[in-house]
Amino acid sequence: MLGKLIKNEFKAGIHSIAFIYLAAIAAAAVMAVSLSFDITMMVAVSMVAIFVIAIAIVVITFLFLIINFNKTLYKDQGYLTFTLPITSGQLLFAKALCSFIWLVISYVVAIGMILLAAKSIEGYVGEEDIAYAKIVLSMFTELPSVGLVVEAVSLILLKIFIVLISLVAEVFFAVSLSNIKAFQSHSTIFSIVIFAVLFMATTTLASYLQAYFPLSLNISAKAVAITTSAMSEGGIAFGLADSVFELIISAIFFVTSAWLMNHKINLK
Repeated sequence: MLGKLIKNEFKAGIHSIAFIYLAAIAAAAVMAVSLSFDITMMVAVSMVAIFVIAIAIVVITFLFLIINFNKTLYKDQGYLTFTLPITSGQLLFAKALCSFIWLVISYVVAIGMILLAAKSIEGYVGEEDIAYAKIVLSMFTELPSVGLVVEAVSLILLKIFIVLISLVAEVFFAVSLSNIKAFQSHSTIFSIVIFAVLFMATTTLASYLQAYFPLSLNISAKAVAITTSAMSEGGIAFGLADSVFELIISAIFFVTSAWLMNHKINLK
């Protein structure tokens, strides 16, 4: 049953947000045609469209996850969902897994679109922009081996995954809390307010933790080492205190959301 639920969650996502990916393909096709025929105005328009769509992919995916979670659990459809022969923890896991994967897909597609567009119009990019890109990439060029570059990229991806997990946990908790009796009359407004407060609070706490407990993984030209400085020492530094905090608080949000689903939620 859990596998079927995950499968249906993915289908719901495809049916709901496929249009934005089709728009991305269309924008990329327009850019390809305009570059082939050297139509400068169309190149500029398609470039703007690609950047707008790239941002829209992430935003629309995020909104879909909120709406889908609320609709399938706390609206009319919730009466059917809660009759499924699975626990609330399994139900939350299926939705969290699918939400996480959709967010990863949206980020990968958005970043890929921007990078592809930038590569396609490199002839239109000025020397200042190229110089800036080289500065951004210089931290990787300082690493002497492919192994260290792979480790650096892996840590960046891990950090992104932790942030996405934290976002999903905060969204689920905010939506769940907004559907208890005290907030149910204005659940949409309260879910937004609760999420905003949680996001600012957890982000601020994570920053303070990293500032006062500056434990970091530092990737330098020599090796990967744990340091007690939040600043990079000739390489790339990744905070550990804030990442551990985000994982712990995410687990707390998921567990609390499951408890609310079992004991405090009033279905509409």
